[in-house]
Amino acid sequence: MPLGNFRCPVYVLLVRIGLNIDGGRDYAELLAKIGHASRSGYSAAWLPQSPGGGPRKRSGRDRRHKLFGYDSLTALAVAGTQVDGIELGTCVLPTYSRHPMVMAEQALTCQAGYGGTVTLGIGVSHRHVVEDQWGYSYDRTAKRMAEYVTVLNSIFETGEVHFEGETVTARGSLSIAERKIPILVAALGPKMLDVAGELTDGVITWMTGPRTLDEHTVPRLTAAAERAGRTRPRVVASLPVCVTEDAETARELAARMFLIYRSLPNYKAMLDREDADHGGDISLVGTEDEIAGAVKRLAEIGVTDLNALVIGSEEEQARAHALLPELTSGGRENQ
Repeated sequence: MPLGNFRCPVYVLLVRIGLNIDGGRDYAELLAKIGHASRSGYSAAWLPQSPGGGPRKRSGRDRRHKLFGYDSLTALAVAGTQVDGIELGTCVLPTYSRHPMVMAEQALTCQAGYGGTVTLGIGVSHRHVVEDQWGYSYDRTAKRMAEYVTVLNSIFETGEVHFEGETVTARGSLSIAERKIPILVAALGPKMLDVAGELTDGVITWMTGPRTLDEHTVPRLTAAAERAGRTRPRVVASLPVCVTEDAETARELAARMFLIYRSLPNYKAMLDREDADHGGDISLVGTEDEIAGAVKRLAEIGVTDLNALVIGSEEEQARAHALLPELTSGGRENQ
């Protein structure tokens, strides 16, 4: 759908806009969606570890509790042979399922086959996944993440690691030349934000609304980075987006699709900070001009990237795909 009289304002170019890839159960469809993101002018394609069954009308806890699917890094490695000019990233890979040396091997292998940027988004997942599905102990998560990224940093920066911590031991040297992959942490709480700011390139969030980003996420992350003498951290905000004239229906759809996140403690805490009842309350919903205004607000808060999960009818999704690449520095120049 044409954008009519809408003109891409200069201010939204402060935010890069990537596409969250919900690849479904079909591998070819997953790869096609990454290709679509590249051709459409998005700055990045972000792939969750468990893409699931595509956008649904409703998500249930029991179904998502058991869900696992294609491996994101493997899929991105294949996609990297078919696309170029776009950042490829994970959002996010659970750390508990892979030793950091194995994670580094996989990420470096993915990067070796791609000429552009590969970004490693990682997180500690959730207690019901780590304990109920995998049988590990979900404890000392901030400490585990700090030691995990310490290992990754050593490998990516020097090509070797000699580390013995409280939660991980890693010793070895790379036999390949590929190195230096950006790391983002799925940081929501204060301790994890400190780890992300002090040790990594930034954060990638989900179910975290503008007020929480403004009052909690960005200040805490930035302060941690400043204490560590690091450059301004990257803030990738992952949010549902619907370009529509019917905002009420779109928010109701988002509430049904993302129902499960109200029952997961990590995300519930973010929704509570926002005084949000459900995912629809923090979704970016509205006309082209209203979405552009919402992106402007994110830029003013200090968000560097929007990772857009596009929802809605086919027409609404087409409108979003026409608009969003125009609002990013990865898209076409202003008219």
